[in-house]
Amino acid sequence: MGDVVGQKMAPGIAPDQMGGDGGAFSGAVRRMFNGIAPRYDTFNHWASLGLDYGWRRATVRSLHLGPDDEVLDVATGTGDLAFATAAVARQTIGCDFAEEMIRCARHKGRPGDGARFHVARAEQLPYADNSFQGVTSAFAMRNVKPMLADVLADAFRVTAPGGRVAILDFSRPKLAPVRWGHALYTKLLMPRVGKLMTGTSEPFDYLYRSIQEWYTPEEFADMLRAAGFGEVSYRMMGLGTVALHTGRKPGGRE
Repeated sequence: MGDVVGQKMAPGIAPDQMGGDGGAFSGAVRRMFNGIAPRYDTFNHWASLGLDYGWRRATVRSLHLGPDDEVLDVATGTGDLAFATAAVARQTIGCDFAEEMIRCARHKGRPGDGARFHVARAEQLPYADNSFQGVTSAFAMRNVKPMLADVLADAFRVTAPGGRVAILDFSRPKLAPVRWGHALYTKLLMPRVGKLMTGTSEPFDYLYRSIQEWYTPEEFADMLRAAGFGEVSYRMMGLGTVALHTGRKPGGRE
């Protein structure tokens, strides 16, 4: 990861404070994730209390992958989900528009691990139609909310007929005590720990706000259906703090 390791992130304007300009939002997201890339894995594993490993395993299982399948992990971050899918598929490509995230993912890779990484935008994927038997994304859809319809449409385009999509993201728990506890955890504790790790609390304050403003699981399921996916369903995990949505592109193998 070169000279970015150990640097503190310079303060910036959070994406949701950029107004209604999708381009400004997107630029703020890129700057934010480029800044926290060196500490991203450490913070994620701490913040989820290690549960993120199990959530990724569940995501991989939901794709029903075979050894000849190819997978695309959209907004891959530092590549953890891409590496997990590559372990059971022929190859996984991870893409992200934050260059430092891709730099970190490539640094983690090993020869023969079946994972490759590209810098690419989620709403403008540089891949051919019907290329992948599986398309995944973890904890990223909130960060493309202004262009979400385009992101899902492009995910549908590159999914092969019969292929599956699996999208993991945070949710607001329905059970009131869990919802209150989770809100306090994400609003008060995570920004403080995040600031110790990165030098700024703003990305983690934004994380809390983005969860509160995110769609319900039912609403996001409807968006997947609107993009063209069938057999859409979702599964709640982490006491309702995380939702795993799955769907299938019509046609192809059953």
